[in-house]
Amino acid sequence: MKRRSTVFLALFFFPFYEISLANSFNDSIFSAPFHMDARLLVFKGKMNGREVNFAFDTGAAQGLAGSNIQEKGAISKKGKKLTMQDANKNKKKVRTAITEIVELGPVEIRNVSSLLVDMPYLVCHDFYLLGSNLIRQLNWQIDFENKMIYASKLPFPVDESWQSFDVIYRNNRPYLDFSFDSLEYQNILVDFGFAGTVDLDNKKSIVQDFLKQKNIEAKDNPSISMSIGAISQQIAPAFTIIIDSLKIGNHVYTQIPLNFEYPTTEKIGVSFFSTLTSQTVINNSESTYYLKLKNETPSFRDPNHLSFSFEKGKFLISGKSIGLSPEDALVEIGEEVALVNGISSLDFEDNCQFIRWYYGLNFDQVTITKLNGQEVIFTRIPLN
Repeated sequence: MKRRSTVFLALFFFPFYEISLANSFNDSIFSAPFHMDARLLVFKGKMNGREVNFAFDTGAAQGLAGSNIQEKGAISKKGKKLTMQDANKNKKKVRTAITEIVELGPVEIRNVSSLLVDMPYLVCHDFYLLGSNLIRQLNWQIDFENKMIYASKLPFPVDESWQSFDVIYRNNRPYLDFSFDSLEYQNILVDFGFAGTVDLDNKKSIVQDFLKQKNIEAKDNPSISMSIGAISQQIAPAFTIIIDSLKIGNHVYTQIPLNFEYPTTEKIGVSFFSTLTSQTVINNSESTYYLKLKNETPSFRDPNHLSFSFEKGKFLISGKSIGLSPEDALVEIGEEVALVNGISSLDFEDNCQFIRWYYGLNFDQVTITKLNGQEVIFTRIPLN
């Protein structure tokens, strides 16, 4: 996970495995309802005959399983160790495992390899991170309006009203190019495991003049937050900037918020697709994404930069905006607080209960009570 609920695993290995379709095309389209209650796209399938909650993550080269998946019997055996890299670009050798069969309705995928890591977000929600080693082998249709997801070996049909862009694959993960403000960006990861919109590296030389100008115009919206990866965490400053237009392929998308921070893997996240489109089709067999834009003009939700962590039974401030509201000066990163919207840290039995509560939060206003009894109200802040 990462700031603004990023869940992202940059992995360096992917296996070969066999896919079989149980019936003809008409009978072999998988369909399931999905939810985004924990900020990622989650639906049900089966691993070794056991029902599993899949968190859909094109940004992970390989699936990720924790002890919750092992306890279900959804993983049949352990394999060798491989190197994984998390969102903070920290590396660690971890064990692998094999699932004999993954079932998505009539679609059967055999000998699926996963990394074994107890990532708290996944274990506490009882999720399996469905990575691109499996996602790449199928085509997908995501209906954001009706909260339904479909998968098939054959590409999904679209008409001329849909917009499209091509992707290239590296380690099975999809990448695209885009441009804004005369800046050309290449090899941006399409990452449905990132709950945000667009994340870019603020240390790149090509963007320095752009960032300086936005700072002069007071349009850089600075913040600071704890960046949480699968195997590490660190404090990182960031800047959120609304750009007039973002060009992908032959299409232009307007008023897009970009987040600049370091370290980060440059990526475009699920919020881009869920905010702008009623449906997104991922035809991996064509290396093409298709977007059915919403009829109304969509707008991205204003951020609330205030964030928390839960450590040793205490609420700690882990993120805030800088100079965007008077309340910013009233709290510090790492500061313990007594209450969040009237809820005490003592109300949580363990870290998992906190995680399930925290990633379900969707408040427009957050009231914290400091240890001295002072109440401070934070609201969503319109970006400059």
